[in-house]
Amino acid sequence: MRVSERRNLHALRKSWSNTIGKMLVLMLTVVFVFGTAVDPIGANKAEDSGLQLWTKQVGDAGTADDFLDKPFRLSEREAPQLPKLTAFDEMANSAIAAKEPVPSSSKVVYLTFDDGPSKHTADVLDILERENVKATFFVLGKQVKQHPELLKRIDKEGHAIGNHSYNHAYKKLYSDFRHFWQQIRDTGQVIKEVVGYEPRLVRAPGGTYLNFDRQYFQLLSQAGYIVHDWHVDSGDSKRSGVPESEIMKSIRAGVRLPHTVVLMHDSAGHGETVKALPDIIKFYRDKGYTFEIMTPDLEPVQFKVSTRKRWERKSVTQAWIDQHVKAVDVRGEKQPERQGEQQSGKQPAKQPEKQVERQNDSSLRFKATTEVGMLNLQPGQYKRTQQNTYIPARILTTHLDGNIIVSDNHSTQIELQFKQGTITVNRATGAAVWQTDTSERERLIWKGIEEDGVLWVPLRPVLDTIGVPLLKYEFIPLEMGKIDA
Repeated sequence: MRVSERRNLHALRKSWSNTIGKMLVLMLTVVFVFGTAVDPIGANKAEDSGLQLWTKQVGDAGTADDFLDKPFRLSEREAPQLPKLTAFDEMANSAIAAKEPVPSSSKVVYLTFDDGPSKHTADVLDILERENVKATFFVLGKQVKQHPELLKRIDKEGHAIGNHSYNHAYKKLYSDFRHFWQQIRDTGQVIKEVVGYEPRLVRAPGGTYLNFDRQYFQLLSQAGYIVHDWHVDSGDSKRSGVPESEIMKSIRAGVRLPHTVVLMHDSAGHGETVKALPDIIKFYRDKGYTFEIMTPDLEPVQFKVSTRKRWERKSVTQAWIDQHVKAVDVRGEKQPERQGEQQSGKQPAKQPEKQVERQNDSSLRFKATTEVGMLNLQPGQYKRTQQNTYIPARILTTHLDGNIIVSDNHSTQIELQFKQGTITVNRATGAAVWQTDTSERERLIWKGIEEDGVLWVPLRPVLDTIGVPLLKYEFIPLEMGKIDA
């Protein structure tokens, strides 16, 4: 009996031990799961912990590749969807951000409003005035005709004005460049009649992705216009009546770069955007951003040229281009001295034409990143024109693993050979031609410039020609640090 009792007692103890062990494991699991769900790795307790440090310094965009690929897959009416970050990703991102923090003083957001002016524009202007914020309005010619007094107010209160076509009719605008060109010219004239000048800034209805081909970009640039897309789509036009809460959700999910362009609308049917605007301003202020207007000297934000075709497009002949696409007398802002001359009845003196107006600030270095790698150029190694940054062809071809072929010093042509094809530049005229192994020769809109035996070429147009994306670029004061390795 004693042996039997001992066995029963041992079995009972073992059973209780197993039960208690299982309960402890279950309790620990519950505490861990609920604890991390509420506050993973203490992210909500520490002031400068992982995710908060990352969002303060850089934003939620991840790498440059993550950001730059995303907009080109979005239409104007699609809200960005960003992947959720794990706790591990948050720690990794904060470590990356710590290597190159973005000072709050250099973080700028450009609020832009399309499709107006309309009945909502006055409310938008009231909010901007109350918040002491400036914005940029890409207007439609037909809306300016209906509300000229609102355009005058936009201009008077110090906001920027851009050209958004005349009537926003996609099919007509993108089936033939000649229609697009005429709408831009007509809208520019309407704006000029109201405020006295024609803006250089242009935004394509629906954005450039799947709507522009390379020629649209080239011809508008040739005329002096500067095309801008955006970084963050507020999502206020993806359907009718998008609520304020959903607009704010899109804003919070959007990328936050040192310079960020935000797309919104002030046209009829966008009352919810007006409601969301104060919270949008507060959101970016809380993240350390200041607000500025877009100007002609701002490097344009442009989506990639798609390899897919959305529109059947009629070709534009070179004869039509030579006859119509000439440099347009556009200005990004009024010139007081000319206004005074006009008010006094005097005719403004004709300004001499400039083939290439170069700007080269000796206090800035130029840093650009492509898919191939990074370019770091000291003052004197780049030249700024009205639309482009020019760099020596030899530097660019070396960066892109290409070659320069010059037969001899008396040769009239220079060949820039890349794996994608060859650009041939006429040394006397600067005219450039593109050809691949399988295509016919294509005359390019941009021109090279040879000075003192050095051929200079425009960075972005060359990259667009050979299909290499420009991921990032910036002009950096020399006193901010040494050249990156």
